[in-house]
Amino acid sequence: MKTKKITFEGWKNCIEITNGDFKLVAATEIGPRIMGAFWGDSPNLFYVDPSTKGKKGGKDWHLYGGHRLWQSPEAKPRCYTVENSPVCVKTGKNSVLLSAPADDLSGLSKSIEILPEGENSFRVVHTLVNCTLWPIEYAAWALSVMAPGGTAILPMPQLQKTDDRLLPKTFMSFWGYNTLADGRCTVGSKYTILRNDPKAKNAIKIGYNCEDGWIAYQNFGVTFIKRHDHVRGASYPDNGCSVEVYSCKDFQEMETLSPLFTLEPGEGIEHTEVWSALKLESPAVTNEEDAERIFG
Repeated sequence: MKTKKITFEGWKNCIEITNGDFKLVAATEIGPRIMGAFWGDSPNLFYVDPSTKGKKGGKDWHLYGGHRLWQSPEAKPRCYTVENSPVCVKTGKNSVLLSAPADDLSGLSKSIEILPEGENSFRVVHTLVNCTLWPIEYAAWALSVMAPGGTAILPMPQLQKTDDRLLPKTFMSFWGYNTLADGRCTVGSKYTILRNDPKAKNAIKIGYNCEDGWIAYQNFGVTFIKRHDHVRGASYPDNGCSVEVYSCKDFQEMETLSPLFTLEPGEGIEHTEVWSALKLESPAVTNEEDAERIFG
């Protein structure tokens, strides 16, 4: 893994992190945020809000884009912590750690650590610590804001030999602003496909218990995959969601969640994703049959 300092989208002192053909860019003037993800010479796989490029400081919350760490269930203003200040950065031979102290809204400190995971992959470790004086129940929530125009692929839970076939297997959550009739979302027996539409008039969000522990996004001829550990039988937020996808005309969010924990003061949650990317050698996924051809 190689690192160097660069200026990126107007932010100075960003850290470019390269592992083989896969490259990330972490901001240090805001965050903790990973603002860039590239496979070879691809465009940025992450969305960067053009209205806030290079901005920092101030008291207003900004989306910014890129990859961030929140806590779930979502609540406003608790989740909307302002990340406009420089983060603490620690770099090792094979690690970059970005951390921010606890804020007044959530009472949680945040850190994102980036490490190599073999060649062309990264292990991204998210940590939230309860810095209040009382117990808090929450889940760690890792959100990647992807560039528009791509397609999300999510594996559906499948029946196992030990499952009770008389009981439901999948628990899907839909948000109140959803529009499911416009053709963007296809829920199949093995995969869910959610296509981003830059002309969409309404947002859409879905989530469920992704027992396979991965989600993928295809764009610019690249497949970006996030893997995580799904704990069967654990309690997850939002009616049992370990993955969620939000799509609007400007971007698409690929989200994974940890189980819910009740943490005493000083205790924390660690939630790990493994990121990999690969050049798309066959036509992009447009339906469930395509997904099965590529992902099995």
